[in-house]
Amino acid sequence: MSSQKVFSGVFPPVITVFDRNEEINYELTKQHVDFLISNGADGIIVEGSTGEFFNLNDQERKRLIEEIVSHVGERVPVLAGVSSCSTKSVIELSKFAEKVGADGLLITPPYYYKPNEEELFNHFKLISKAVSIPIMLYNNPWTTGVYVKPQLLVKMANEGIIQYIKETHGDVAYVHETFYLGKGKPTIFFGKDENSLEAFLVGAVGWVSGAANVTIRLQKEMYDAFFKEGNLEKAKRIYFKLLPWFFLTERRGRWISYVKAALNLMGYNVGAPRLPLLPLSDKELEDVKTVMKSIQEQ
Repeated sequence: MSSQKVFSGVFPPVITVFDRNEEINYELTKQHVDFLISNGADGIIVEGSTGEFFNLNDQERKRLIEEIVSHVGERVPVLAGVSSCSTKSVIELSKFAEKVGADGLLITPPYYYKPNEEELFNHFKLISKAVSIPIMLYNNPWTTGVYVKPQLLVKMANEGIIQYIKETHGDVAYVHETFYLGKGKPTIFFGKDENSLEAFLVGAVGWVSGAANVTIRLQKEMYDAFFKEGNLEKAKRIYFKLLPWFFLTERRGRWISYVKAALNLMGYNVGAPRLPLLPLSDKELEDVKTVMKSIQEQ
């Protein structure tokens, strides 16, 4: 594998902005990327779950990856989400992302059909052999129906198939187990905001957070308080300030709609998700206003 950047820190999976006709607004999406970087993002993920990759066709996915990678340049690393049900499709997207300059790949296990461990290992091995940039396996059983166990993660890491893991199941015990078994391989990013601080305590060194599209500045402050300042009490204060927002985005199952609604309330014109996802109801919107006001007042 060629020389690579080392990833750590807060990596928001950037939203994809659509216009009123549900077409991608590439310029507004890039403006939002600038907002994230200027407020402390250590990296950007294009076409993660929050970016609605599942709502994009292949042509849109390739163009969006290329435009974001080009726009970010060398400011921060860019990981391209290239998840698909088919190994062949993932390899095609992975090669494209590498060709246009992505620094790494974010890949879920195949979904709908639930592959066994042999199929999972072979899937990621074939992708790894096709590219030379690092792979972050996105372990999210809530959306894929597949959970990759610590033992298999460590096996893939030791064989050089994956280098990073995004853990989104929310069970910190598995983070601890993966860190213990792998002795730091793969490098762990956590993706369940409401117990992120616990994950940092037991081995996670990165944070992939859809909520950070809105609260990137505070989340970066929390991360730096823990990792750069060694100030656990400060990190806890910020963490508890953010918890109501994390509960709102993670416990109701409509985090993309909540994130876009909050940004619209903040004055950023990011519109609504693409159908079948719907905007928030009036009641849900009032909940967002209440939470955002509480964060600002503390």
